[in-house]
Amino acid sequence: MIKIDVVSGFLGAGKTTLIKKLLKAYEHEKVVLIENEFGEIGIDGDLIEREGFEVFEISSGCICCIMQKDFIGMLSRVIEEFKPERIIIEPTGISILSDIIEILNKPSFKETCSIHSLVTVIDSMNYLAQCEVFGEFFEDQIAHASSLVLSKSQFVSEEKVKEIIGSLRQLNETAPIVTASWESMSLEDVKALLVGDLAIEFKELIHPAHRPCRENEFDTFAIETSAKYTVESLEEILNELKNPLYGKILRGKGFLKGPGYYLDFSYTNGQFNVHKTEHKSSGKLCLIGMKLDEKELKRLWKAKGGGIFNWLTF
Repeated sequence: MIKIDVVSGFLGAGKTTLIKKLLKAYEHEKVVLIENEFGEIGIDGDLIEREGFEVFEISSGCICCIMQKDFIGMLSRVIEEFKPERIIIEPTGISILSDIIEILNKPSFKETCSIHSLVTVIDSMNYLAQCEVFGEFFEDQIAHASSLVLSKSQFVSEEKVKEIIGSLRQLNETAPIVTASWESMSLEDVKALLVGDLAIEFKELIHPAHRPCRENEFDTFAIETSAKYTVESLEEILNELKNPLYGKILRGKGFLKGPGYYLDFSYTNGQFNVHKTEHKSSGKLCLIGMKLDEKELKRLWKAKGGGIFNWLTF
């Protein structure tokens, strides 16, 4: 049987970082990653392909609703053509985990696959605030998880970690909660995050009623560009994104060209990091948020970098 691991979590929780560690831990197995990004441009897939792993991407929607047919077709193709030992699925951060379980419950998949784990990543720095606004995503992803993994726990107080655990236990009383910093984990520790001995059955869901996906409330702003940015100019832009003039920006990722070097950046709820990279790439980025102002965002990115822009906002 092919083992299936689903790594869910809200926007910016750290799913891709965890998956990169999992792929290294299971590098001796034949593993395929199915990546679902909300937006026209695939950023996470590029990050993982740099490590030499096989990635299949579904973009422009969520696999639990409008992209369900594409996901089913891709999963069937991966099983038939690649015959992997393990499939890791990373749904978009605004997916409904119970809907993905229902897809995997289809008879055609049950004959060849078994769910090995359902891991939900919790952003320790932003969970409590985000949960108040986007409760339905958190409730579903947490309630159906076989393991709950706290990311960025080293950046918050012990009291806040306890508060987060208390909130998680209201939704899931049994799943183990991992609070250790990922940086200190060995590959064997990372493997242990996947609760393999649970032999998860395709059981009745905790919330059997279908919850409509709210993805239409989210906007994306995507760019392909030849423009060049310095570390300083890119940091200025990311600092400016906190201004409500541009809308509520929840998540951003991208690769951009610099003067003689390349840049990667990651943005989550006003917190960001920028670093130089040796990996060459075409300039592209994607922002996800609510009520994004396309006109103002275009002005901002053009003002800081000269070059050709291909706007992919939708």
